[in-house]
Amino acid sequence: MASIDLARLAKAQGVKRPRIEVAKIEPSKAQQDDLARLYMRVVRIWAVGAKDQIFPAYQRALAKQRATDGITRDGVDDLEIEIATIDRDAVRSVLSIRGLFVAWAERLQLWHLRRFVSSLLYSSNVDLSTQLQPGDVQETIEDIVARNMALIRNVSDQARGRISDIVFRGLQNRTPAREMAKEIAEATGMARDRSLRIASDQTQKLSASLDRQRQLQVGMKKFEWRHSGKVHFRQEHKARNGKVFDWSSDVGRTDPPGFAPFCGCKAKGILDLD
Repeated sequence: MASIDLARLAKAQGVKRPRIEVAKIEPSKAQQDDLARLYMRVVRIWAVGAKDQIFPAYQRALAKQRATDGITRDGVDDLEIEIATIDRDAVRSVLSIRGLFVAWAERLQLWHLRRFVSSLLYSSNVDLSTQLQPGDVQETIEDIVARNMALIRNVSDQARGRISDIVFRGLQNRTPAREMAKEIAEATGMARDRSLRIASDQTQKLSASLDRQRQLQVGMKKFEWRHSGKVHFRQEHKARNGKVFDWSSDVGRTDPPGFAPFCGCKAKGILDLD
């Protein structure tokens, strides 16, 4: 990633202020929703598969169980086949989503770049639109895509585990089909809720990573901590609100804004000209 001496360029433009600041860049709800929709593809596969495939197979297995006064191997096999079939569909969907994760990350990166360039132009009279390039942060894009691929696989695996447990425990306990279906709906609802939380968190993670990389790229070695204002927050994060840290400090290296799980804090970039 090419470094840019923003301080020198700003002075050349006649900037007399002792400090240049870049406004915090907040990702939008729409960007979170775009990512959430990708996760929902896999959640829907399990929800629809449970309704159309697992529920009928469970009803048949339960009927055989009552007729023979015991769990039949055929009934268990049928359920295992249906669950495995849905799992294969989910795996195929996960593999097909990678390109969509890349597209989502690149859109957010370009949006962030435009906002960053605009903020710098306003605060420093320096236009870096031709010097700051998308390729500068390619490694960050690859990292966020890999992380989301792992997360979406985990969402699917967790859904399979919960649904399998509900089905076979239900068969063992002779749980009525409608009650079993209600439990599965709750399990897929948990997968949906988790996916929404992940989408929110991963959007913040990418934005925070871009904040740090772009600020360091233009020589901003310090940042002001801006607290998220969330209802549920880390006390130590709120205590940092308004304080200035070096990116090379312990806070900057190990717990910067937006990097902890579900942290919505932001880093406002600072460049001292004196």
